[in-house]
Amino acid sequence: MTKKDVGLMNVFQQFAKSTYSPKHISMFRFQGIGKTILFVFLLSILAALPAAINLATGIQQGLAGLDTAVEEELPDFTIANGTLTSEDNQSVEFKKDDFFIVFDPTGSFTEEELQAKRNSVGLLQEEFVLVINGQAQTYSYSLVNGPLSKGDILEYMDGFKSLFPIFISVFIFFIYLFTAAAKFIEITLLAAIGLLIKNIMQKNLNFKQLWVMSAYSVTLATVFFAVMDLLHANVPSALMINWFIHFMILYMAVKEVPGRKKLA
Repeated sequence: MTKKDVGLMNVFQQFAKSTYSPKHISMFRFQGIGKTILFVFLLSILAALPAAINLATGIQQGLAGLDTAVEEELPDFTIANGTLTSEDNQSVEFKKDDFFIVFDPTGSFTEEELQAKRNSVGLLQEEFVLVINGQAQTYSYSLVNGPLSKGDILEYMDGFKSLFPIFISVFIFFIYLFTAAAKFIEITLLAAIGLLIKNIMQKNLNFKQLWVMSAYSVTLATVFFAVMDLLHANVPSALMINWFIHFMILYMAVKEVPGRKKLA
């Protein structure tokens, strides 16, 4: 494979090669940094995809029929001065499809208990809690201006449904930005480790070349964990496995680079 061949490969061909071929990864070091940055942004889409899908489906499932459930299952209530109150002052808990719905003006339920249910919506004494796949988002009632009744909440829910696509799009955009930033940091740290590897192996590589190689070395682990997340499969010691794969791919790629020529 020549430098010209590397330049002719598109990012999708490079993606395929970087999942199994350290030799090709070593050859990618000759390409410009711009194409590599484009590759990282595209790889970040794959990395962010499971979180985006889980968020969209989770919120959609949580909202599906939630307004009917709130109207029929929950007593009249008021949120005022940062506190949820109702006349009978009784907690209510029920399940709607895959979501648990908790109404608790007594303060007996905690965020941790809702989080343990994996998918739940909680109107707690002092906060609203939304849990999707075990990840909790909490919103304090102190942020609410003026009192809110059960009827007001139902009206807001109807309005939110029409804004749902915009809301999800904004959240997915921020998920992608966070994922891309994390991926660039991850690649830079791996390239720093690559400096130690190339010194030990006495390879003629600069940091830019190591950064490019590192960008392609993270592909395999990124694909693996994206698939596991989509399948909702728990991987023990995920962080250690992730970095072990990164390290081994980069190590084998650096090994493919010709060594420094010794002076006669």
